[in-house]
Amino acid sequence: MVRALILAVLVVTATAGVARADDVGPAAIEAYLQRGKKLFEEQEYAGAIQTLAPVTRDARATRSQRLRALEVIALAQFIKNDKAAARATFERILDIDPGYQLRDTSGSPALRAFFDDLKKQLIPGFDPNAGADLEYAAPTAGSAGTPIEVEVRVTRGNVFDLVIATRRRGELAYSLAPLTPRGDNRWRARVTSAPSSKPYVLEYYIEARDAGGAPIARIAAPDQPLEIALTAGGPADSGRRPWYQHWYVYAGGAAVAAGIGGVIVATTRGPDPGSLPPHTVTVTP
Repeated sequence: MVRALILAVLVVTATAGVARADDVGPAAIEAYLQRGKKLFEEQEYAGAIQTLAPVTRDARATRSQRLRALEVIALAQFIKNDKAAARATFERILDIDPGYQLRDTSGSPALRAFFDDLKKQLIPGFDPNAGADLEYAAPTAGSAGTPIEVEVRVTRGNVFDLVIATRRRGELAYSLAPLTPRGDNRWRARVTSAPSSKPYVLEYYIEARDAGGAPIARIAAPDQPLEIALTAGGPADSGRRPWYQHWYVYAGGAAVAAGIGGVIVATTRGPDPGSLPPHTVTVTP
């Protein structure tokens, strides 16, 4: 009887463990993605694959989240030299988005050749020599209301123009800003994020265009943007405060103006007639 009870408890515990591993709730998906990415960066490739696999199966994950998880899994499989598994995962990516461009910034020629060869086999008319290749450098964190610099280097292709699209997470529309050529195929943008009293995430992608304005390459994409985590910040005068919130306003509606000769108090009733010459004191917000 005791032995049967122990076995039953073990079965229930194991089943619960499997359910927790496979059931990624919406609030936990981003946490899984960040944990999987961290494991990948620490070269814990098996752990990264195991952590991200549930995201790729969860119907509540967004398209962008599934693609992010699949790419990290495919990169881990490729690095582990499991080319068959990497191919199958990359095929899943191209099934979701035939025009997918890798977010990986390692610049590995072997990885690029592997992915381009797969796209040639699966996507009719794909030409790996068309378009452009881009490298970029950008911060992953910053402060709201302060400038953020992004630099892009064109390593292949004839790029006529580069733009960066930014938006606050939760907004639908992006704001576009041009990158300025700096020589040696390098372009740079200086984007100032909106001030905020609370932290938020700035999403962005970068697009290269030809002389006709058509996009020929992207770093990330509108539905798969990169992110910069911003702390609260911005100019102190970023928003004009109501008059009753200024330092010189206190209970009763009296305004205090400090001067070299002392303190002058003007109440809401106004000064007594003749107490001050006209235009002697001016109180402004």
